[in-house]
Amino acid sequence: MENRFLRLTIFISIAITLFSFWDHHLVRYLKDFIVFIHELGHAIAALLTGGSVHAIELHGNESGETIAIPNSGTGSFIFVVSSGYLGSCLIGGFLLNRGFSGRMVRPTLISFGAVLLLMTISYSKPGNLAQYTGILWGLGFVLLGFFDLKLNHFVLVFIGTSITLYSLYDLLDFTGNIVYTDAGIMAMWITGSNPSQAIPKSVIVLGYLIALLWSFFSLSIIFVSVKKVFQSKTQDQEFPQEEDVFLFQEQGNVETPFPGDITPEVMEWFLSRGLDLNGRPLPSEFLEKEEQ
Repeated sequence: MENRFLRLTIFISIAITLFSFWDHHLVRYLKDFIVFIHELGHAIAALLTGGSVHAIELHGNESGETIAIPNSGTGSFIFVVSSGYLGSCLIGGFLLNRGFSGRMVRPTLISFGAVLLLMTISYSKPGNLAQYTGILWGLGFVLLGFFDLKLNHFVLVFIGTSITLYSLYDLLDFTGNIVYTDAGIMAMWITGSNPSQAIPKSVIVLGYLIALLWSFFSLSIIFVSVKKVFQSKTQDQEFPQEEDVFLFQEQGNVETPFPGDITPEVMEWFLSRGLDLNGRPLPSEFLEKEEQ
């Protein structure tokens, strides 16, 4: 079985499951977490530009608010306002890629959870939904990262897929009242409009143009982040035997490869016994060439 088919099947299965249970009350906690990631994007961008963050809040209706003051300058404001949608796509694409590639899984989980905890403790209000969401999810990721579990791969894949899909779904906000979205906020800032007064048509038109630009960048970020996930390896791959995987883990203390991946050691083991990766004998011409 090719990795591309396996990974595509897993990705589609997660997407179908999420859409099927989208309105289930349990998925609400996942939605709150993803909205928190969106707000976290604004907060991190403000800090990176030398600004300050006063609070991160969640309202429980798939909306949130980040009270931040960017560093003075046009570029800083644009970067901070844009980082909600674009930051979510970057985070989701990165987690999805790490989960499927099987590289740096435990450090990724621990680092991601630690950032969630740090930002939550620093900028969420006591008793606010943002505080509960950030602490519970952050602790969960950190604890999982300390255990070398095969489940960790699927945790990253599931969370990465959820964030990327919701980021795309979140772009549908632009089809509603765009004035109250991040794109509308930027449009009013560019035109110098007063939100307490009548909104001119120029703000609405500019808001939609900004939304289209963000949508293009969001799709590009997701495509670049996950394109390798669905690319086949240069050679056929099968599941290594269980004892071989255990042996490699003991010798190299490496993370378990994602199901469908194969290590160079396993490949060499098959070739040294004159077998291909399907367990069939190699052609005699190939063996003679290898001996030469």
